[in-house]
Amino acid sequence: MNAALNKTMLNYSSAEMLDIVKEKIKYNENSSYYQTNDMLEWYSEWDFKQYNPNIYSHGFHQYPAKFIPQLARKLLRVFTDNNSVVLDIFSGSGTTLIESFLLNRKKSIGIELNPFAVFMADVKTKPINPIELRQSFSEIKNFYNSANYDLNNLDTFYNINFWFKEETIIELSILKKCITQIEQIDIQNFFLLILSDVIRKVSLTKHSGFKLHRDKLKLSPSFKPNVFFEFEKLFNKNILLMEEFYIESKNNKTEILLIHGDSRKKQNIDENSIDFILTSPPYGDSKTTVAYGQFSRLSWQWIKNDSNIYSLDNDLLGGKNNVNFNNEILEFSATLKDQLEIIKNIDSLRAKDVLSFYIDLYETLKNAYFYLKHDKYFVLVTGNRTVKNVFLRTDTIISELAHIIGFKVEKVLFRNIINKRMPDKNCPTNIKGQYSNTMLQENIIFLRKN
Repeated sequence: MNAALNKTMLNYSSAEMLDIVKEKIKYNENSSYYQTNDMLEWYSEWDFKQYNPNIYSHGFHQYPAKFIPQLARKLLRVFTDNNSVVLDIFSGSGTTLIESFLLNRKKSIGIELNPFAVFMADVKTKPINPIELRQSFSEIKNFYNSANYDLNNLDTFYNINFWFKEETIIELSILKKCITQIEQIDIQNFFLLILSDVIRKVSLTKHSGFKLHRDKLKLSPSFKPNVFFEFEKLFNKNILLMEEFYIESKNNKTEILLIHGDSRKKQNIDENSIDFILTSPPYGDSKTTVAYGQFSRLSWQWIKNDSNIYSLDNDLLGGKNNVNFNNEILEFSATLKDQLEIIKNIDSLRAKDVLSFYIDLYETLKNAYFYLKHDKYFVLVTGNRTVKNVFLRTDTIISELAHIIGFKVEKVLFRNIINKRMPDKNCPTNIKGQYSNTMLQENIIFLRKN
């Protein structure tokens, strides 16, 4: 790390952030999020081990590497107030947006390249009267039980028969038809999101993972999923969550803006217009970390029949590795340069994957600086992954790149990943016997625009 950056990081591990907390907030919190006994305990709690992340609309649907609401809530309470405009440049399934809405912030903007995630966030940020939803469910159930469906007009898309049994395709097609007869689009979308979760459960995929693999056990004749039974079960779960969300937020006035776009490119957001940026970027390229596109593919094909979802993982950060090792970014981060050289000597193609990811991430950091107001904060929650047994210091790399752009690195905290669905080891290359450690900790990086 160069001397200039060292100078900007004198408060790297100081109590400066605690002073900010003391000035802006009381430590007491809604018990659904967390409860602590005093300010120091409140400040120290980042793991949220004993708290449920699937509260309110956060629990409507799973999504890979979800940003937990307790963490988003805590940061939003410190750095924003009711007049704040909040931005999440990797908004995913909408955690930052939901928490901004629940806290009644002025405006919350999310940028996300995955169309299914944008759809999900839209549903999760719209409180709907539970009475109307129960009435609509009764209508769907009546439609379904009395359906006289044309079996020559079933939903279809590429490889549908590979992922679903024939009877399941029939039942899903009938149920989707019943849902789309609901005229009010917000209510229709609420049920389509439930349908998405059903699709994952009744498919032939391994439901526990994010990548698409057929489950050999499901190929057995004994696997006979009941589509409507699963649908009703998930509705009963989500309606309770909606009741709590509706009570908590029905009078809130937060303006929600969802942008289906690429954070590497400047969006229609004014310079110096954002009060706080909070995000959890991908930990690496989707091909070898979390395959957002594969996770979303079957749901999005059923909901929109959009084949563009096939290319999503290649379109996300680091998805294209047509880069060269002379890129200027290596002069901006000594840590990246040193670590990349080690990987390059082992596997030059994997080194290009790594470099491509950080080049793309650097572009998003520059755009974040453009959007953010002077002296305001940009907080990133990310992780340090291992590639070819090299422990990549993403926290340090981001700090070095942010310093070049003009940010001051105020602090880096670390939290244990408690609600973790990934195994401790994985096989990112899909080569038998080649395992790597997955992330057990995340970094919380506090940047301030100078």
